[in-house]
Amino acid sequence: MEIRLEKIDPESNCFRFYLIRCEPDLFGGAALVLQWGRIGGAGRTDIRASGSPERVREICERMVQRKLRRGYAVAGAGLMPGAAVP
Repeated sequence: MEIRLEKIDPESNCFRFYLIRCEPDLFGGAALVLQWGRIGGAGRTDIRASGSPERVREICERMVQRKLRRGYAVAGAGLMPGAAVP
């Protein structure tokens, strides 16, 4: 699962993205991978949580809600090509 959020405000020179991915890990569980930064740039990447797919999905949903409250908007969502559905 992959969700891309963007926050664009030209008046304050704010052009940010936040990418949240739920990926299978090597141990049969799932990992929450985050990428964020300025739109057009490479951004930073971090792995925040791993565990059962259900737990990681809950964390993902909470992070999306938090970003939406902070002014981000969903720019894209879906499954990553070739990814197994957790």
